[in-house]
Amino acid sequence: MLGYAEEAFDNSHAAFERHIHPEDTSRVSGALQDYFSGKSDGYRVEFRMRCKDGAWKWVLSRGKVIDRDAAGKPLRMIGTQTDITDRMRVDEELSAYRDHLEEEVRQRTAELAAAKEAAEAANRAKSTFLSNMSHELRTPLNAILGFAQLMGRDSRIPAEGLRNLDIINRSGRHLLALINDVLDISRIEAGRVTVSNAPFDLDDTLSAIEDMIRIRAETKGLDFGVERSGLLPRFVKGDANRLRQVLINLLGNAVKYTDSGRVSLRLRPEGDRICFEVADTGPGIAPEHQQRIFQPFYQTDIGIAKGEGTGLGLTISNEFVRLMGGEIRVTSTVGQGSQFAFSIPLPETDAPAEEAVTVAQRRVVSLKPNQPPVRVLVVEDNADSRLLITHLLEDVGFVVKGAANGQEAIESFQAWQPHFIWMDMRMPVLDGYVATQRIRALPGGDKVKIVALTASAFQEDQSAILAAGCDDLLPKPLEEARLFQVMGDLLGLEFNCAEAAADNKSPGEPTSALDLRGIDPSLRVALARAAETLDVEGCMEAVARMRAAHPDTAAVLETLIQSFRFDRLLAELQRESGQTEA
Repeated sequence: MLGYAEEAFDNSHAAFERHIHPEDTSRVSGALQDYFSGKSDGYRVEFRMRCKDGAWKWVLSRGKVIDRDAAGKPLRMIGTQTDITDRMRVDEELSAYRDHLEEEVRQRTAELAAAKEAAEAANRAKSTFLSNMSHELRTPLNAILGFAQLMGRDSRIPAEGLRNLDIINRSGRHLLALINDVLDISRIEAGRVTVSNAPFDLDDTLSAIEDMIRIRAETKGLDFGVERSGLLPRFVKGDANRLRQVLINLLGNAVKYTDSGRVSLRLRPEGDRICFEVADTGPGIAPEHQQRIFQPFYQTDIGIAKGEGTGLGLTISNEFVRLMGGEIRVTSTVGQGSQFAFSIPLPETDAPAEEAVTVAQRRVVSLKPNQPPVRVLVVEDNADSRLLITHLLEDVGFVVKGAANGQEAIESFQAWQPHFIWMDMRMPVLDGYVATQRIRALPGGDKVKIVALTASAFQEDQSAILAAGCDDLLPKPLEEARLFQVMGDLLGLEFNCAEAAADNKSPGEPTSALDLRGIDPSLRVALARAAETLDVEGCMEAVARMRAAHPDTAAVLETLIQSFRFDRLLAELQRESGQTEA
């Protein structure tokens, strides 16, 4: 094994020790002593021995004492020496490889940690950018849409001016929808989108969607229908808003891309789940596009040719369906049509508690009499938005002052003691967060109602707003009805309203019978003709001509037109015609 002839190798212990590697001598001696003294049951040790040619070999040495003197001292032992050089070389290679892997893992872990930190920093930067962009875009939109709405009530504006205002309103709403789509995608990418499950009336939700889509379909000469199979529950538990957004997007796409034939919404129960399918007889989608259409900003050639949308609707809808517990599946044949289907949990539940008709379902005209004056401080750095809110509040009867930043807000609070503060959260000098906290710490600060005005895109920003001491928050662009509802709820105020909404209708839709008896017959005829052809501009022109003499009726008719409720409008006109003939 070591290259020596048997007669040339001295079998003495001293000669044995001379052939052991110097680094291993103590280990071999220790193993022998442990064995001789009884500390170990046997002698077994691995070490290196020098060969005749000077090389070193690893050996496994094993032995046992076979002869002792009367005192028990070992006299003679026998054993074996096994060449384990190859095994030790493999072990060393494996150890080196293991050490290399461990180093690579440590290095990769460090790289991943750095990448994670960089991604989180980028995510924070994107969130900050989106928050800023949300504020910068929504703030001017707030002024554009708000003042357009105010001007639309002015009876002195001619019909052409009202048509132009309607274009401003529609364009502004379209821009707001695009902004919301981009922000939805950003929230999805940041993992900040959640679902909110609560009991809701499935029939009412479907009816509202059906009414909206039917108008669009019939405008293009398409058949449209909702087909129900099996026993569907009326009241279910789920996220009604997300479901509504998904169905409107899928049905809207079906109507947009279908030029002839039919668009259908089909429903069937699957245990505690409900399957929804949107089918059309449109141009179909080629196989190579059927998965890519769910990618952000992706549009087929037909979609590009239509020149509408951002290519985000299906991405958002797919994510919402996933969050609700389903997945959108698409099947399509070019030249025959497409079907988009998904199934989500919607277990049957008890009917939700009935809600009273609120201010949010009516247009506020004034404060009811015999209420003490209400002082309102509007804190908003954007002068246009501040002026808009001031106009809305003063027209109703509030006493209003304005402030351009948080520092002015604190000074005005101390000097004027308002009952209510509308607080913009992003302002120079001192922002709304700090201003709210400081006002809360002042005498009387615990009694004043403070509601945030925010264009924030993210839920955690809204949580921070409430934590700063605000009683509620209102997103920009402002909804006038919601503005007054919040104030009424927090201050216990009562309002005179132009028109109340009836039961079983969507919020904001006036549903009580209209009194059209005082309207000039020629105007009623013009309005009916425009409604029959879905002519929005013609309807608005007829309403503008009656506004001066019948402002309340004009306001209700305008709401119906803006909601595309031509069916309701025609029903009211026909009812009035029948009463007149009678």
